Amino acid sequence: MPLTLSLVAAGLTLAAAPVRLDRVDLLSEDEGTFLNYDLPLFSAYAPITGGRFLEQVKVVLALPVSGLYAGASIASQSISYEGPLLRSQDGRGLFWVGSVHTRLLMPYGAHAGVAWRFGLMRLGVGASLSTEATWVRPAWNQWRVLPVLAVGIGPNVAPGM
Repeated sequence: MPLTLSLVAAGLTLAAAPVRLDRVDLLSEDEGTFLNYDLPLFSAYAPITGGRFLEQVKVVLALPVSGLYAGASIASQSISYEGPLLRSQDGRGLFWVGSVHTRLLMPYGAHAGVAWRFGLMRLGVGASLSTEATWVRPAWNQWRVLPVLAVGIGPNVAPGM
């Protein structure tokens, strides 16, 4: 019972803490399927590719814990952490990134990589490990690894700023 009360108190504290818009990812790191599967088919299936592009655009919020982010797009949600590798005095620089990805809060994959923050831009590269698990078919027996590229724009310069 005390553990439950402490978890509820921690949840209420986080819910009351301020969150802020960190960025909008025009290319999301979540799964990597848009860049690897959909974009090459643009000339043959332009309307479908345009729809898939909109599905993967992700809004990312900075959470009260420094370096912790929550992101959501039509296609997926993610929780990620960025830690500094090379950071300048103004907070710009190179960061390592790790994240967990969900669809309707069903975990389906993870991502690891690096991100470079400068000005209003954030560029990221890495690898995404994912499966096709859903609430209807919760099977994690087939996995794929895809390279990912992320491009984000936003008002914040770097984590913790």
